[in-house]
Amino acid sequence: MDKRVLLAVVLSLLVLYFFDAYFAPPKKQQPLKKQGERVETLIPGKKSGEILEEKKLDSYPSVPHSVSLPEREITVETPLYSAVFSSHGATLKRWSLKKYFDQLGEKGKPIEMVTGKERGEYPLGLSLVWGKGTEALDIPFEPDQESLNLTSDQDKGAIIFWGKTSEGVLVKKTFVFSPKNYLIEINVEIVPPASVALPKGAIITWVRKLDPKKEAYNSSLGFIGPAAYVDGKVNEIKLKSLNEGDKSFPQGVRWVGFEDKYFLAAFLPNNQGLVSAGVVRTDNESVLINCFEKLKSSPQGGKEVFSFGFYCGPKDIDILRSLGRDLEKVIDFGMFDVIAKPLLYILKYLNKLTHNYGWAIILLTIILKVIFFPLTHKSYKSMKALKDLQPQMTALKKKYGNDKEQLNRELLNLYRTYKVNPLGGCLPMLIQFPIFIAFYWVLLGSIELRHTPFMLWIKDLSAYDPYYITPVLMGASMFITQKMTPTTGDPTQAKMMLAMPIVFTFLFLKFPSGLVIYWLVNNILQIFQQLYIDKRVS
Repeated sequence: MDKRVLLAVVLSLLVLYFFDAYFAPPKKQQPLKKQGERVETLIPGKKSGEILEEKKLDSYPSVPHSVSLPEREITVETPLYSAVFSSHGATLKRWSLKKYFDQLGEKGKPIEMVTGKERGEYPLGLSLVWGKGTEALDIPFEPDQESLNLTSDQDKGAIIFWGKTSEGVLVKKTFVFSPKNYLIEINVEIVPPASVALPKGAIITWVRKLDPKKEAYNSSLGFIGPAAYVDGKVNEIKLKSLNEGDKSFPQGVRWVGFEDKYFLAAFLPNNQGLVSAGVVRTDNESVLINCFEKLKSSPQGGKEVFSFGFYCGPKDIDILRSLGRDLEKVIDFGMFDVIAKPLLYILKYLNKLTHNYGWAIILLTIILKVIFFPLTHKSYKSMKALKDLQPQMTALKKKYGNDKEQLNRELLNLYRTYKVNPLGGCLPMLIQFPIFIAFYWVLLGSIELRHTPFMLWIKDLSAYDPYYITPVLMGASMFITQKMTPTTGDPTQAKMMLAMPIVFTFLFLKFPSGLVIYWLVNNILQIFQQLYIDKRVS
């Protein structure tokens, strides 16, 4: 490989490896408040005016310090997740994924997307609020069943919650679950008394507690924070920017939620889009996501209804795309995304054939090597031709060393005479560079490789090799390819280039083993390819 190409690759890898975005500690921001308003909370079935609790709305969204009725927990079990809902506000209290664990081995526990710890001063997930800060519906709700257990052969199941506000407004929240995906369909019906005028809209809130251990939110973890898909573009909201003010999207919201490297929790409108959405950095180091919906008249009359979806699961491109709501746009591999996405689909297809992502990576590496063989062959021939001309080029430099213009003319004549392109060794390699970067991001950030074993000691393709065997082998194979590659520079530069395998070895020590395997196999194929080309060219 030409030293200029190799240097470009090295610099790019260094940028990718050390590109970490550290944010200053966020400023605390006071939540919106509505002071002094009194609310009487009633339970369905009781006589009008029978007060169970009286509270003040001293923060937004407001939450009572206690309720007269004890909290009831309603459980939902599917093959994909476990969920717990609270009768207080008909809110989501816990949500854990059954097929994804926080670590490998027996100590691994299911990933908890919602833990109930987010409550604090704020409602639990999927709370309903009237208007903009008037009344949080954290009232007692009556569920139609205590538990729901769905098996894989079932279609859907639902739990219905009934509640009544202090003004006698009946509220019905229906949660529809499917055992085949991570999406909840939520329908809200509101039946007000004739004397009560409802606000034009309602707010659905979601609170996400920030993890202090990930406060840096750097590139090695992928993006962590709020995100919204608006007008055909994913807006990733850096938490640092929220210290300067809330972020709002007045229209065109396709979905909005909170993402990390591998998982996503997001609201999805069922119609043309949410009226608007907002993201607030609260004073207790949480992120509050508000979705504003207009109340729509029901065809049955006498009711105000709206509905939306809520996704809470992995950033698996097939799962997200199957929902048909542009959720797959949250998976973004950067400037070479248009190349990376097809590579990911091919990798997933090869995994179906091999039942092992490690072998799928090796197969895809071989396929890419075959596709680019003509370019590599041309590059190698150009470098070898330049090496053969090295004595004549050195003689010209000695003869015309003091006359740069004449030297350049003589070198061009030399290239024309022997039909050699001085850039022929670089351009074919540079064409392959976007493929490498795209595949790099696929292997670095795809949930498909998370906790996925290969063989022997490699138990997780998304983690580094615990014994550093593959990085060392990769460095050794790179050293061999360096020795075999024709060089056109002076001997001192050639010796310096031989140090690059050492640099790459240390660089790859903490890289995901899946990426190291790709690079190792690529080097091994390069060795055999150069042996083959040597026989053909010589």
